[in-house]
Amino acid sequence: MKHTIRKAALCAALALALAVPAQAAETGFTDVPENAWYASAVAWCRDKGLMGGTSATRFSPDRPMTRGMLASVLYRLAGSPAAGENPFPDVEGRHAPAVAWAAEKGILNGYASGRFGPDDPITREQLAAAFWRFAGSPAAAAEDYADESAISSYAVQAVDWARSTGLMSGRADGRFDPKAGATRAHMAKVLASYAGAPRAASQVSAMDVMCQPQGIAEMPDGSLLVTDGYGKVVWRVRDGKSTVYAGADTVEDVYGQPVGGYHDDTRPDSIFKDPWAVAPFLGGWAVSDTENGVVRFLRPEDDKKAGRTDVTDLGIKFDHPTGLAADGDGNLYVSETYLGTVLKITPKGEITTMASGLSEPMGLCWADGSLYVAESGGNRILRISGIRRVAVVAGSGESGSADGTAEKARFSGPKGVAVDKDGTVYAADTDNGTIRRIRDGQVTTILSRNPMDVTELFPSAPAGMLIQGDTLYVADAFARKLLALPLR
Repeated sequence: MKHTIRKAALCAALALALAVPAQAAETGFTDVPENAWYASAVAWCRDKGLMGGTSATRFSPDRPMTRGMLASVLYRLAGSPAAGENPFPDVEGRHAPAVAWAAEKGILNGYASGRFGPDDPITREQLAAAFWRFAGSPAAAAEDYADESAISSYAVQAVDWARSTGLMSGRADGRFDPKAGATRAHMAKVLASYAGAPRAASQVSAMDVMCQPQGIAEMPDGSLLVTDGYGKVVWRVRDGKSTVYAGADTVEDVYGQPVGGYHDDTRPDSIFKDPWAVAPFLGGWAVSDTENGVVRFLRPEDDKKAGRTDVTDLGIKFDHPTGLAADGDGNLYVSETYLGTVLKITPKGEITTMASGLSEPMGLCWADGSLYVAESGGNRILRISGIRRVAVVAGSGESGSADGTAEKARFSGPKGVAVDKDGTVYAADTDNGTIRRIRDGQVTTILSRNPMDVTELFPSAPAGMLIQGDTLYVADAFARKLLALPLR
């Protein structure tokens, strides 16, 4: 007899305060006092090449920020990517590539007249909206200001996000003052906070059950498949709404937790014990069912041959399979955590040992011809190039939490890894409850829990990760959250 999974509301989205990175207040500009509230931000933006002065000696902090300036600053922050043809007749010269890029990305749009208005000043709500769109329009908890009705409809979510992340705050009297102008000093402060400090994550899914998200994969339509170790199911998350993609409710133990089991059937009637990771395979999906010691196969949705079940397994017995990854040739990679091995399975079912003798390999990610491994027991991030060619990407091997050079940095039980298109590696440093970035030989913590806020649970034990565009999705089973972290 099936029992409905006991429902419970998930915790509110994370709201980390962003602080301007510590820099010397000496800016080199005669109109920026060393003790000004924006001085360190101006110095940081100048040093990073994101904002310069209006002359060799002046920054003009009180000058209004214009639409053209804003487009140029965000364009530099994005790395000055290639841009299409400028569609605006009133934009030329140095702002043209930035404006063309900002319009193409939907960050800053033109007017109905066909003009862009590069010299028009921006308002506080426009500044919030531009950064929100730049971050991928993440969700945020709504919290009204005293003048909430004065905020334009297009900027309401952006203002909520800017407040929740600490990027922008209201006035002392509780107003946001959305139509007030934003100055170059305000721009420097917001830019330094956004670009130089750890980002805040926002909740992605409206999953309203007591769940433990563990693994994530992207479907062709952009929706996400998320494994749930508590509910023993696989969710499909699309447009902020979640539906069960595979797995049935099962009987509950004395604590009310679903027991799970093993049963091959249609997707709605199949039963899992501990779905851990998910990855594309053979036109369908592979799901590591860890406690059952198998990798389950979810057949393609259009595979309707008679006599076939929607959910089966690969016919291979594994020793605690966890991490999964797929390459461009259709091969599947599996971490056998207890045996310390990583296996390669071809579409024809041929099995090759890619690496052995590892200490509890778990999360996997395929990128640029190499397989990246979160070696949980070894406290390292590894890269496998070819068969048995294993190199350390980061981690001294000693348990701990320390940023710095890749060879000296310390991790503690990392269980997830993701690689961006530019080669930047992100690690879910699970036992430390942090997200770490590995770039240019340096390890940096980019997300951690605010120790001063005892109500916040995330991140507690991040594991599964997926990069989709400019967003890093993170699953945290302990905090029961699936969140999105903007990377740019």
